[in-house]
Amino acid sequence: MPTERIDFSELPDDVKVAVLTRIGPLVKAETVASGLNSAVAVRLTTEHGETYVKGLPVEHPRVWTQAREAVVGAYVRGISPRVRWHLRVGGWDLVAFDVLDGRHADYAPGSADLPLVAVTWERLSVLRAPDGVELKGAGHRLRDHAPAAALALFSGDALCHTDPNPGNVMVGQGRAWLVDWAWATRGAAWLDAAYWVVWLIAEGGHLPVGAEAWASRVPAFRDAPEDALTAFAAANESVWSAIAEQSPDAWTHRVHTAAKAWASHRVRGRG
Repeated sequence: MPTERIDFSELPDDVKVAVLTRIGPLVKAETVASGLNSAVAVRLTTEHGETYVKGLPVEHPRVWTQAREAVVGAYVRGISPRVRWHLRVGGWDLVAFDVLDGRHADYAPGSADLPLVAVTWERLSVLRAPDGVELKGAGHRLRDHAPAAALALFSGDALCHTDPNPGNVMVGQGRAWLVDWAWATRGAAWLDAAYWVVWLIAEGGHLPVGAEAWASRVPAFRDAPEDALTAFAAANESVWSAIAEQSPDAWTHRVHTAAKAWASHRVRGRG
């Protein structure tokens, strides 16, 4: 479920003081409307520059995602905005990032953003999941949505983002950037391009064959075993079926429909 968003001014005084001690006297605070998972998402301007801060109360059930983002950020420099600091104070958990001047990616057919996003997935696909960072494996995350024999097909040592909805892909400075690493996962190098297929269908209006063509610009996806892609498409359809049932919103229905279309395309293609 979406997390209720509050303004920076509504934070406890000791939390605001702790933040401003790190960034300097505040000139302007702009709450960011996009995103579903942060109680605070704000662009802070001081005489020294700008900082993006996101946060959750420490008792929030997803507060662990804050630490995940802070830790993973050290390994994805150049793919994601730099993490500046991670702070727990006054009952709040906050992570600060460099500000990225950009916009959300456009996934529509013909969009000039698509080649930039494909390059980003290719760059990410060669990054190894860091040792010493607790990450769930892709097989574990999909264990309730695929036969046991299929789960090994999703395994690997790549660092995967796994949530390529266009709200998490920003275009700026001539490239595509990834934000929100809450669901970082250890898995096969082709997984992010495969997740992208569904979002290209759901948010870009691509047909499955066209979405796969874009994903195939990523060598790891192009070289992935056909049975692995087919098993993943089926598992992903199961995931979105459950999500749409629990949260029957227009957007969850749209993504579920896209996942179902891709899974059907994979089956027909192997028939």
